[in-house]
Amino acid sequence: MSERFVDAVDRAKSYVSKLASQKNNYSENIDINKIWQLNNSYIVSPVNSGIVIIDQMLAHQRILYEGAINFLLEPSLSHPSSQTLLFPVELKLSQGDYSNLLDVLPFLNKIGFNLKKNEINVVIVESIPTDMLWGNEAEIISKISKNFKSLVKREMSKEMAIALSFSYHASIKYGDNLNDNEMAEIVNRLFGTKEPFICPNGKPSIIQIPLDEIKSNF
Repeated sequence: MSERFVDAVDRAKSYVSKLASQKNNYSENIDINKIWQLNNSYIVSPVNSGIVIIDQMLAHQRILYEGAINFLLEPSLSHPSSQTLLFPVELKLSQGDYSNLLDVLPFLNKIGFNLKKNEINVVIVESIPTDMLWGNEAEIISKISKNFKSLVKREMSKEMAIALSFSYHASIKYGDNLNDNEMAEIVNRLFGTKEPFICPNGKPSIIQIPLDEIKSNF
């Protein structure tokens, strides 16, 4: 794993350690009836101590990462739920990309994909993980495959490389509009993860603006 990545994680953990002790103070006090989306990128909620702002993309990455890594490292877990595509997607690849995808195919199938070799340089996508959005399956799978190869070269385990790449490319993005139910699900599932305060790449996924800091600006 690169020193740059480790340093980023350490910096983030230094910041979020200040918040971790407050987890029970506001994670349980977020009223899902009083959350809203800011700039189609952040989930905002008032709490007793101020305001909590959740980065929707980084939060979703944390949720996806922990789900994927659990299925990859715990063979005893049942197969993750998938959503079957109405029309299977055919991926026609170059010889090099096809070879790369074959390397990651067993790992992808463990986290909710159903990919099958069809003919030379062709793979059929029949289903995808339930947490993944419809419509850009081919692009996401291609990016995961290429990113996986790069991460493995950094001496990262294959399981971690798949989980990181999947969480990054399959997550919701900045600019994605979320309805109330979708925001509530992100909040609830985020605080159900082991490390809700940082994304898999070490950036803070949550910040808190204390009430005193807000008052000081007026």
